[in-house]
Amino acid sequence: MSENNGPADAGGDHNTVRELQRARADLVKLRDELKNARGERDAATAERDDAIKSRDGYKGQIEKQKADYEAKLTEANAATEKATTDAAAAIAEKDASYQQGLIRANAEAAFTRAGAVNPEDAVKLADLSSVKFEDGKIIGLDEVVTASKEARGYLFTEAPKPGSVTGNTTTKTPPKPGEAGPFDAMTADPKSYEAEKARALAATRSQA
Repeated sequence: MSENNGPADAGGDHNTVRELQRARADLVKLRDELKNARGERDAATAERDDAIKSRDGYKGQIEKQKADYEAKLTEANAATEKATTDAAAAIAEKDASYQQGLIRANAEAAFTRAGAVNPEDAVKLADLSSVKFEDGKIIGLDEVVTASKEARGYLFTEAPKPGSVTGNTTTKTPPKPGEAGPFDAMTADPKSYEAEKARALAATRSQA
């Protein structure tokens, strides 16, 4: 009986060797596929992370834009409110100035009708704080003129007094002998007017 020392016997079963080679090739292939899969996974993860970063970046920009818009809107509203308030104040001031001017103009006319020698001076000395402009009418002016005539008669001409009548002219009753005639602001010279004004003021203070 002879022994078989050929190559087949030296390397073992040829089928087993081929299967091992195929298994090793399959293993290498699987490793390559696994490597590729891991690469694809890493790429997908990177893309996902980039997308998250982009999303967060856009979100941050949107939040910033929203905050900027709200700040500008608040500023615009404040500016509008201030402009409205300033306009209302300006209108009220002009209206008050107009009313005061109207009151003074009517006061000068009223003092003129009442016989004031210098209506402007009479208005300056009068207390117009109680005079109001309501519903298109001047209220309380007559009372001020009356009070002014009582307190500062030297500012007004004397009212006509009974005397002799010639035609359409009424003459004043002449003063009695040795008696000074009534002060007439219309005919008095500036020096006499100022003296009478000072006398009346002194008399007013002494009565106060």
